[in-house]
Amino acid sequence: MSGTALKTRLKFKKSALKEWNALDSKIRETFRKKLKKRAESLAALTPIKHKLSGVEKCYKIKLRMDGFRLVYHVLESDDGEVDVVITVITVDRREDVYEALKSKLVKD
Repeated sequence: MSGTALKTRLKFKKSALKEWNALDSKIRETFRKKLKKRAESLAALTPIKHKLSGVEKCYKIKLRMDGFRLVYHVLESDDGEVDVVITVITVDRREDVYEALKSKLVKD
């Protein structure tokens, strides 16, 4: 696997895109940088310490100082290529994101 570039595509659920666009530009830029950094490798994209318990292949990015969370789903391609689709499911305040996640996994 070494030397093989990780090809990633970033997608948003409709509701997550609305949440993303409503964010303050500073917060949006911080999330963008963190997503870009994680997308450099599959190991960085799917760290066990950021995995959501009880939700398969879902991970979170925390902005502790701002109190926001971004939850994303990772889908690896089945064709043997290192191709990953990152789907942002929800972006919200810490206290709201996990409750919103329950309904958004079945919607959109």
